[in-house]
Amino acid sequence: MVNLDRIAVRVAHDFKGRVVFVGAFAVVCHIGRYRQTRDIGLVLASPVTDEEFEEFGYQIFPEGGKKVIRSREEVKIDVFTRDIGGIPVATIFETAVEKQLEAGRVRIICLEALLIAKMRAARPQDIADVQELCRRRGKSIRWNMVKSLATETEAAELKNVVLAFSG
Repeated sequence: MVNLDRIAVRVAHDFKGRVVFVGAFAVVCHIGRYRQTRDIGLVLASPVTDEEFEEFGYQIFPEGGKKVIRSREEVKIDVFTRDIGGIPVATIFETAVEKQLEAGRVRIICLEALLIAKMRAARPQDIADVQELCRRRGKSIRWNMVKSLATETEAAELKNVVLAFSG
């Protein structure tokens, strides 16, 4: 089985820390392995050319009409350079938290931004992730951070989810 932690640490090293991990990989970093993920989502501080990816051994090819980046181990890497769920990249970098993994340290999207981004995406797996994050980490949510990232309605909705799932 592929060790996503090692791949994430290598990616962070390859791009000299200009990376914040997001998506399902960030969920797993925040709460542990409650579900499987086969890809790694990340935000880059600045765009990286295809040639730069290839210099580090990443493969780039078209798949379903889109450009897909894969690690040497064939793990799909979803790269974002604009925003995540309406949250600007600069804010994601400013609010990112460090996480110690077995293979080393990485920066991940903060819990509050992850929750807001997943609520806005609203796909079934995103909703399940929000519920699980609230169940396991609801008591550690920084509500002042939520207020700075979300609308009043979104903050109220998140409070309701926390009440329903954090017991």
